[in-house]
Amino acid sequence: MKVTLALFPLTALLSLAPALQGQGLLGIGRSTDYLDEIPLTFNVGASVGYDRTEYDSMGLENEESAFIQAGVGLTYANNTAPTKWNVGVDLGTIYYLDDSVRGENYDYTARVAFNVAHQVNRRLQVSNNLYVTYETEPNYGIGVTTGRRSGQYLYGYNNTSVAYAWSERVATTTGYTIDGIIYTDDDTVADFEDRLSHLISQQVSYALNRTTKLTAEYRFRYTRFANDPATALDEEVASPDYMSHYILVGVDKAWSERSSGSFRAGVEMYQSDRSNETAPYMEGAINYALTRRSNLRWYAQMGYDASEMSLYDSRYSYRTGVVAGYQFTQSLTGNFGLHYVHSDFEGNQEIESSSEDEVNASLGFSYNFWNNLSLDANYSYTTISSDSSFREYDRHRVSVGLNAVF
Repeated sequence: MKVTLALFPLTALLSLAPALQGQGLLGIGRSTDYLDEIPLTFNVGASVGYDRTEYDSMGLENEESAFIQAGVGLTYANNTAPTKWNVGVDLGTIYYLDDSVRGENYDYTARVAFNVAHQVNRRLQVSNNLYVTYETEPNYGIGVTTGRRSGQYLYGYNNTSVAYAWSERVATTTGYTIDGIIYTDDDTVADFEDRLSHLISQQVSYALNRTTKLTAEYRFRYTRFANDPATALDEEVASPDYMSHYILVGVDKAWSERSSGSFRAGVEMYQSDRSNETAPYMEGAINYALTRRSNLRWYAQMGYDASEMSLYDSRYSYRTGVVAGYQFTQSLTGNFGLHYVHSDFEGNQEIESSSEDEVNASLGFSYNFWNNLSLDANYSYTTISSDSSFREYDRHRVSVGLNAVF
């Protein structure tokens, strides 16, 4: 099991993605306020570490290796009205010293985030949020990848929204989101997982007061898989194209300048050639900054999931997680993350129904010991418990490195 380098600059920029999507986690409860200017900032980092994956299934060899990784990144943000924008770029590579089962020792990472918002007038705002990543690991932050490592993939996400204030209390937001994923290392995975989704949303909001806003929203999503008829076994086992209709109500609440929450709940009507189902849909997030030295984000989402359906008629998942950071002293900072996913796979004549639980936990510390140079240490643990023993594994990863900001 391998991991590619993830530098810090994109974290702040991703928090600006809008809450206008029905799959993935990029937009749930995110703020669209461009609060801070960031001068052109560069990051350079390098680290060494050890990675071990233990498989529960007989016939699969455990993987373990020491590794060396390095990366560079940059960020820039300008919040000058009427057009506010920011950009972040990360490039990284990792080299495993021991031969891997798949016969490749290098993995690569490239990420780009670009957010822009233009205030046309007092009532009308147009914004666009773009995120593109090329990486290897299951990414619990975006929530659209496979739980098991399936080689390198390219994921792209773009949201365009138009917000108009009809009065001091009533506003509408119209959004269009397109996102897709392509796996580049494994043709078998690509046949089941490569897909493109379109989502159209219309939201109406009513401001009860300056800090509380009620919302009603309709969304439509269409997901098409890139199944190759020449390699797929037959139409019955290829991942099914599907569409979903959402009817939701919710509330956005700002308790202070540093603390806010967003919640949506309703029904999702899921339709495909194999299945026609209706189930509850929910999403929510709380962003909390107690002081300038601490921050916390909690998220949750419940609904139909597009990833890893393969032979199954549908996948219904519940995802939740918390990410926190704290500055203990002027030199020492820490971060913690915990993500949990429970999935119910609906079977058919070809395969039995099954369920699965995924847990990912991480802990890291950074000590700034000289000017802009810091010593970083990180540990992460991932486990999958499934009705299918072939999918179960436990993974430990630890790394120590240096990071410079200038």
